[in-house]
Amino acid sequence: MGNIIHYAFILDQSGSMQCLKQEVVSSYNEQVEAISKLKLYNPDSEIKFTLCVFNDEINLKFTDWNTGELKKLKPDEYQPNSCTALYDAIGITFSKLGNHINPGEQVFFAIFTDGLENASSDFSAKDIRNKLKQAEKRGWKIKFFFQDEDNIFYQKNLGITDTQIMNVTLNEAGLKMMESEIFYCLDKMVKIKNR
Repeated sequence: MGNIIHYAFILDQSGSMQCLKQEVVSSYNEQVEAISKLKLYNPDSEIKFTLCVFNDEINLKFTDWNTGELKKLKPDEYQPNSCTALYDAIGITFSKLGNHINPGEQVFFAIFTDGLENASSDFSAKDIRNKLKQAEKRGWKIKFFFQDEDNIFYQKNLGITDTQIMNVTLNEAGLKMMESEIFYCLDKMVKIKNR
């Protein structure tokens, strides 16, 4: 396999996401379809997908699955409740996925939350800031998707830059924008190696 891309989607499942449940499930399923098509048209590339959903608990639904293994999300598999342990979700996903990555392979993290960190117990803001710096040195691409009003909090606490952030509205249109950006990033990674 010539071109391996590791894509991790870290998805908020806290209680405030309840009003977006249907849109989130639909958005995720459209990502699965888009990734499958990308693989179909680029057989020399493999996109290995990791899905982490989180509230005050971290649930790695799968890690580094091949495109052919992907399944659509059923509504009962996404149940928003409780608080937001975003730092734990990032820290655990980075650690788990790091074991699967070989030199020369590309990595893309998309991180979506609708609110502020308030429940992590294993990783602090400082821990995640350090992990993000290490990821940048390794050439990993990371994109945060959240509301405009959360920018200052995360930029201050995690040291992320404007280029790592995409503001989205918490509705169907906002999730469509996120999908488009994720697909654009993955498509670019496929084309970089397939030139």
